[in-house]
Amino acid sequence: MKNLPNFKSELLLSFMDIGQKSALIYSQMSWYELATYTMEKSDGVFSKVHLHIGDVVTIHEEDSGECYAIIKGIFKYKGNDDKYYAFITIDWFNNINRIHNVLKCPLFRIQTSQDICWRRIFPILIIDHVQKVHFVYDTKIDLWIKNNYYFTAI
Repeated sequence: MKNLPNFKSELLLSFMDIGQKSALIYSQMSWYELATYTMEKSDGVFSKVHLHIGDVVTIHEEDSGECYAIIKGIFKYKGNDDKYYAFITIDWFNNINRIHNVLKCPLFRIQTSQDICWRRIFPILIIDHVQKVHFVYDTKIDLWIKNNYYFTAI
């Protein structure tokens, strides 16, 4: 994941997202397979978030609204203030505006490694909860199917 195009510039943008607005002087980082943290919502309620590499998450994007991504990496990076900050790398699901013939569910294509239209590195706090979204990969058509029929039994 460190070999992503624009890794350093996207990491700098992510530091700016959390209020760190100076050039990165360190290069100390560690990669992880999972992360767990607690978020406090605006109403004072706490929720625990568990993230794993390979999880599909919902991210609210300013221009597009609700978007989907798959977590490709979780890492911490040392900031200029000698504190470590957590980040994720993701691949976006691109809605191709087609519907599966049989399942009648939307079809998506995964962002390629060289596609630099969308940022891939974000502060981990962009994920404030894990929403259950399920995708199934169809090898015959090389696309992802969003499972609209998944539900949690009560």
